Amino acid sequence: MDAFEVVNQETKRMFRRFVPLALVLYAGFSLFGYYQIIVLLSIVVGTAYSLFLFYNMAVSAAQAALVGDEKRASRIQISRYLMRYLLTGAVLVGVIKLTPLNPVAVAIPLFFPKIILIASGIINKRKGG
Repeated sequence: MDAFEVVNQETKRMFRRFVPLALVLYAGFSLFGYYQIIVLLSIVVGTAYSLFLFYNMAVSAAQAALVGDEKRASRIQISRYLMRYLLTGAVLVGVIKLTPLNPVAVAIPLFFPKIILIASGIINKRKGG
């Protein structure tokens, strides 16, 4: 299995974990009276963007690992990291200023990868792995 097959496999696995989190998030918004379709659309947009960021990060890590030169790999990682953050800032500013989307519902899914990684670590530790 090559590095990019692993990237695709991990992205699919993250997608399967993002969906329940998105549903729980929408349920939470609904409990507080924010059950409009625009909130659901905002969660979908935020979740899709978060998955895109995860995929982009995984691809850049795989490419950097395959370069061979440590300094060049480090530059690749740093430049792509900076681009992801600039793009995220632009997306969030655009959501706040230009669209009727709920900015909070778009921003919360950006934390889904961290939530999943923390939960996975806790679960694996309890299982003894």
